[in-house]
Amino acid sequence: MCKLLFASLIVLYPALLPGQGFGTIKKTVVLERKLPAAVKLPGNAFNVKATAEKPQDPCEKLAADKLQSMVETSLIRFNSQLQLDPDKPDTLIVLKVLVCNAVATQVHNTLPGGKNKGQQQLSGVKVDGHLQVTYQARTRGGKFVDAEPINVKYNHEFNQVTGAISETKKILGKIPHPGKHKDEEGEDEPHTQEDIIQILVDRTAQRVAARLVNTNERVAIVLARGALDQNNRYADAGQWTKFVEDLETMPPLPHLGDDAYRLYNIGVGDEALGYKADSPASAKRYFEQAVMQYRKAGEANPQEKYFIEPVNRIEIALEHYRQLAVPPDTPAAKTPPKKGKGN
Repeated sequence: MCKLLFASLIVLYPALLPGQGFGTIKKTVVLERKLPAAVKLPGNAFNVKATAEKPQDPCEKLAADKLQSMVETSLIRFNSQLQLDPDKPDTLIVLKVLVCNAVATQVHNTLPGGKNKGQQQLSGVKVDGHLQVTYQARTRGGKFVDAEPINVKYNHEFNQVTGAISETKKILGKIPHPGKHKDEEGEDEPHTQEDIIQILVDRTAQRVAARLVNTNERVAIVLARGALDQNNRYADAGQWTKFVEDLETMPPLPHLGDDAYRLYNIGVGDEALGYKADSPASAKRYFEQAVMQYRKAGEANPQEKYFIEPVNRIEIALEHYRQLAVPPDTPAAKTPPKKGKGN
């Protein structure tokens, strides 16, 4: 009864929300995230080969091992007609890990006054991840199908250790782990470095899948609340143009950390318009606007964990549509990259 009363008061008086943010009662919208394949595969049989440039490097070796299985899983997930066939593949997908870094560093603060003055206190965790990969797709006869350098980064500083663990688990919970059962995943004891590598690998696999197959998934996105609640009704109605226009014309919120949530919501609106766009060029334009707003929000409030994932999600779409926006008869669209060291 108390919860129902509180929810009713929130609807009638949005100002009762504790400042700007995502609130105890989350407000979500579901977007249909469609990305058409950038190339046409010559057949349904495929094989994936992932290697590390420096096999003796544990990070590169682990990333390569994970990347191979994740790309296989991602392709079949979005196109059930595809079949893994190492002996007679119509398409051979070759990936090489060039750079792999995954580090979690404890952050300490010096206590100010009192008897513990000068002592170091653990205040959070800084996570840094970087994965650089070359990707090529060729026919069994060696004919060029597709190629793209992939560079993925994951950087964030969490206020508390528990916050870092919680956010990592949330991201990993969305990633399928081939051959691993739930009771083997060690949910109560996160292995931070491997978790970071898994996040980097998943994002890389998403980019490869978006190049080769049509991807279509429903994504639940949290909307910022507080003074923005009145505007969120346009999102509920799917009126994304009105949603963005009202947010852009309203005065910025007095504090930069609060206004970050307005910028974030503008990013959500631009992203939604991108998925509904009627041409690759139009979608690209909306995604460019969305990633700019998401980055501004992250810079204005770097401690907000809900600002992490949208940047990655939209960058995958943006890179994809940058390629689709290139006319098919231009040299950039037809000519494979020049071979060099490591290719």
